[in-house]
Amino acid sequence: MIRKFALGLCLALPSLASAQAFKPEPAARTFTEAEIAAVPLSPLVFKETPEIAADFDKYFFFHRADTDFVQAYDDISRCDAFAAGISFSSNVDTTAAMVQYGVVGGAIGGAIGNAIGDAIFGSAERRRVRRINMRNCMGFKGYARYGMEREMWQAFHFEEGNGRVEGDKRTDYLLKQARVASGPTPQLKELQP
Repeated sequence: MIRKFALGLCLALPSLASAQAFKPEPAARTFTEAEIAAVPLSPLVFKETPEIAADFDKYFFFHRADTDFVQAYDDISRCDAFAAGISFSSNVDTTAAMVQYGVVGGAIGGAIGNAIGDAIFGSAERRRVRRINMRNCMGFKGYARYGMEREMWQAFHFEEGNGRVEGDKRTDYLLKQARVASGPTPQLKELQP
């Protein structure tokens, strides 16, 4: 009898867990109409040139039709938290250096080499990976992606490399992004994921 109960419980737990996993979560934050109206809506009109279009993999924004500000802010905040939590390491295998220069020399040289490589290439790679994660996350949530001119993009976006944008400054950027994501449909060409 106990075995049958335990077996039944083991079979039921995964279905209970999956039912909980698909339960929609309430928005993390709500806003009044006055708070939403206070968030500036960035202009999205510019003359596209081949040089500007070449950078659309870096400079883009999201929009989803029939999405209210609260939902857009929640989606962008969650994707930002996901993308900000990435970890990138440019560690190089120091085994060959240890064989040639000894354990201590190889380890010290490898550590110095990794630090220099991370300083030179790490910031750009972290920005690239963050952009990819944001594209994947927001695309999964059904948002379309549109290219943008760099200077206009900087008015409501930020980049993180070796540093991190914190607190109110980050929140202000995310609020502006949510305003665009839930605003009027852009009169621009939608980019492919």
